[in-house]
Amino acid sequence: MNRIEMIRNEERKYHDFCYENYRLFEEGSWLSNPVKTVIDLLPLFKNNINLQVLDIGCGVGRNSIPIAEVIKQKNGKIACVDLLDSALNKLKQYSKKIKVEDVIQPVKADNGNYEIKPNEFDFIVAVSSLEHVD
Repeated sequence: MNRIEMIRNEERKYHDFCYENYRLFEEGSWLSNPVKTVIDLLPLFKNNINLQVLDIGCGVGRNSIPIAEVIKQKNGKIACVDLLDSALNKLKQYSKKIKVEDVIQPVKADNGNYEIKPNEFDFIVAVSSLEHVD
């Protein structure tokens, strides 16, 4: 196993543990709140209809779900990219519970290999994602 594979394996174990042991939006972990900067930017898009958002390294939806709640009324969609099945499975569960599953589009992909086409998205979120690419 090379160094990158070893690091990714340890990251996967850590994230799998967090997603299994901490609930989204409950106090006690980094999953308790969306990132303030992301939420503070949302009013900039208040007049947009059909807003297309990309969340790279979305995890269980800490940022994606609050974004989905805002853009749902204006026919928006959010592509939620993550490599971990544990993250995407929890994202699906939480988005159904919060009733935004029709806005959330889970995508299993490596952050570093996900192709972003020109003019495909109006807003791209990539919180704590760069350290997860080769």
